[in-house]
Amino acid sequence: MAELPHGTVTFLFTDIEGSTRLLKQLGDRYGAVLDDHRRLLREEVAERDGREVDTQGDSFFFAFARANAALGAAVAAQRALAAHEWPEGAVVRVRMGLHTGEPAVGDERYVGLGVHRAARIGAVAHGGQVLLSSATRELVEDEAGGVAVRDLGFYRLKDIDRPERLYQLDIEGLQSQFAPLTAPKVAERGPLYRRPVVLAALAGVVAVAIAVPLLVFGQGGGQGGGFEGPAAANSLGFVDPNTARLAADVEVGGGPSQVVSGGGDDWVVNTAGNSVSVVDPTTRHVIQTIGVGSGPDGITFGGGDVWVANGLDGTVYRIDPATKSVVQMTKVGAVPAGMLFADGAVWVANTGDGTISRIDAASGEPGKSLPVAANEFAFGAGSIWASQSSQGQVAQINPATGAVVGTTRVGNGPGGITFGDGAVWVANSLDGTVSRINPATGSVNGEVATGNGPTALAVGSGGVWVSNRFDGTVARIDPQTLAITHRIEVGSRLGSVASVDGGVLVTVEAPYVCGK
Repeated sequence: MAELPHGTVTFLFTDIEGSTRLLKQLGDRYGAVLDDHRRLLREEVAERDGREVDTQGDSFFFAFARANAALGAAVAAQRALAAHEWPEGAVVRVRMGLHTGEPAVGDERYVGLGVHRAARIGAVAHGGQVLLSSATRELVEDEAGGVAVRDLGFYRLKDIDRPERLYQLDIEGLQSQFAPLTAPKVAERGPLYRRPVVLAALAGVVAVAIAVPLLVFGQGGGQGGGFEGPAAANSLGFVDPNTARLAADVEVGGGPSQVVSGGGDDWVVNTAGNSVSVVDPTTRHVIQTIGVGSGPDGITFGGGDVWVANGLDGTVYRIDPATKSVVQMTKVGAVPAGMLFADGAVWVANTGDGTISRIDAASGEPGKSLPVAANEFAFGAGSIWASQSSQGQVAQINPATGAVVGTTRVGNGPGGITFGDGAVWVANSLDGTVSRINPATGSVNGEVATGNGPTALAVGSGGVWVSNRFDGTVARIDPQTLAITHRIEVGSRLGSVASVDGGVLVTVEAPYVCGK
């Protein structure tokens, strides 16, 4: 990765509003829309010497050495998006948020909490709207043609102690009137007003909470003896819970995202490699690589078989662990991702169309899809628990009927979820926290900050284990006290985590390459 800005930095957060609606409208053409959206944003950012920190789905994180460049990129990108001819008359609207500060930069990452503020500012905007924090706004002095700043007042952002004064960029020729922001407004501090914005002499600060890999990690050892991390890129890491250290790694395929243990082996989904790596847990070597569908991004073990969800195909592959071969293919919904085996069925979260497919494990045939949005699943206390990232909540589902029987508000961007030690645990990726839910009451009874971008969880080996995607660490939570008892440096961008007999497994992707 090209060196990220040091000192004064400006941080830009973007994502598409209504991406699920666009996917339903455009079907197979949605992929081309995403490609054009990414190209337009990257062109404007590159033109102003911005650095692409990370991208997930239709979201982007950018960093700039100059605040005026960040604002200029946001304005130019909104104009380019509005002028672009999208297929079938589609309207692609991107919300944007900017926050500025002076991040502390460690050996391999930005350190701070500003990403939470930046993410929340972007999240409360509407498509086509650009919001600025007060830190950015205070640096505006001069006029730039066609662009002005509007004071929107003070808002309460989730988990931010003080109300944030937010400002909107009004861009000539583009929409400037929007519905109220999706955040509670607090005491008005004077009338709304408009004034010019500087796009030439801004200086500013961004406190970025995201942990950004700045170095490409070297290769680790596959056998554990004398192993000194960090783990190699595109590998499966083995954490020893007794020593709280990374014990070994084994290189797998491209973009390892999910891991599950079953049938005597460990199974790793390689999203970029369209394959599954079979790892012998004793020798810690890959013994076979199995080709699956396009964009695999989910895996579970149950009914004696391995099940893999292929996000770009809309299919689930069934693998016989004895022969290590694909024995069945089942069509499901759009962009399947999270998977779970429970109650004799394979549950599949179709993130593209907001449904759940329930596949009979005996026949491999799907039943009627459930109109419930989900990202990941857990099973416990007689219920299916589904994280719902866009709603900031967890849904409790009756496995017999498929009906939602309750919901629980958690943090921002809930994704990874698991059940163990009598509780439901959910990772709030944008908050840097994990919430503990009492399954009897359906209420949150504890929350703990774990790291930057908590992604996945597993219960076992004496605790709750959390992979923190952006700071390359695995944290162990004491399930009773919620104290972080261990923090283990593993490697670059982390994915899934799993607890197995005698250890903890974690997938390690390659460092993100700017502009790719």
